[in-house]
Amino acid sequence: MIARPNILPSALTIAAALMVLFETVCFGSLQPGYSHISKTISELGETGALHAHSVAFGFFFPVGVLVWLALWLVHRQAPEREASFILAALSCLGTGYALSAFFPCDPGGPLFGTWRTLVHNILGFIDYAGTGFGFLLTARYLKGPSAATQANFFLIAGALMFIGVGLLSAGGMFHIRGAVQRLTEVIQFGGVFFACCFLPQCRNRRWEVLTK
Repeated sequence: MIARPNILPSALTIAAALMVLFETVCFGSLQPGYSHISKTISELGETGALHAHSVAFGFFFPVGVLVWLALWLVHRQAPEREASFILAALSCLGTGYALSAFFPCDPGGPLFGTWRTLVHNILGFIDYAGTGFGFLLTARYLKGPSAATQANFFLIAGALMFIGVGLLSAGGMFHIRGAVQRLTEVIQFGGVFFACCFLPQCRNRRWEVLTK
């Protein structure tokens, strides 16, 4: 008999996403001149910001841990080798948030700057590109007529993540990069949420086929 999937990973992903939403609005309101259209989330914890330490360890780090925990719980439900590769890629979301707490960006969030900014931006690339790659792997994992819609969703989500990375890296997009980042984050957290839902179900379906 196949056990029902645990809803806790999905709930933790939702909690992490809501935390990003709430704390971005909260800390943004406390930072003079902050614009959600042009400013990135990282700039809330930039070097010299009024609440940089609170953003780093009361926002970024906890969000990363929540995502890691959610994906670890999914791994316990779907411990196949292919699913493990997917979850490792998706965990880049947690890695980007958790480790960026220790490497704040320079004021204004430039593409190049001090070594901390370079590390921060590398973590950002790992965050978005790694998750995008995870979505593409998920699309491949969910192959078959019974999951064609889900596979197409992750294929599109993966492509959009890489487009987001390109736009965020383009210097000419600085006036709207905050908006671009927030849209990318919606796709990212939404994709990880659905991965937490679909991967254990897919594993259970495969197990049912093998045991018939």
